[in-house]
Amino acid sequence: MPHDLPRTRPPALLAVVAAVGLEALALAVAAGAGLVSALRGAQDLGATLGLVVLAALAALLLAQAARGLWQGRRWGRGPVLTAQLLLVVVAWTWWGVGGSVPALLVAALGVLVGVGVLLPPVVRATSRTGPDGPSTPPAG
Repeated sequence: MPHDLPRTRPPALLAVVAAVGLEALALAVAAGAGLVSALRGAQDLGATLGLVVLAALAALLLAQAARGLWQGRRWGRGPVLTAQLLLVVVAWTWWGVGGSVPALLVAALGVLVGVGVLLPPVVRATSRTGPDGPSTPPAG
């Protein structure tokens, strides 16, 4: 293990990575459902396939970002935070059209993961920029 990574990861990082993994899985399932719908003759095939590709790519990005965070890389924080902001916006819109409890749960997930990524122990654990070196150059 490189010298700049803590020997143990903070519990908040584990929670963030697990939640983001579940979000990636949900997007992959949605992409699969969209593909099934397209194969069964969706009314608007182009839009359905476009959403399938978008969901699949978003799932891949979130999975890679979660992996990056787990490995201590800071680049993973950006995509994860962006996804959480989008999740809260979607939940807010869903709430506006009668989403009630499920919309609140989605919003809560987005807020909790977003806050989790910004917790000081998580930021410290995910501050590597390069493959082997520390995030800041040595003094001298």
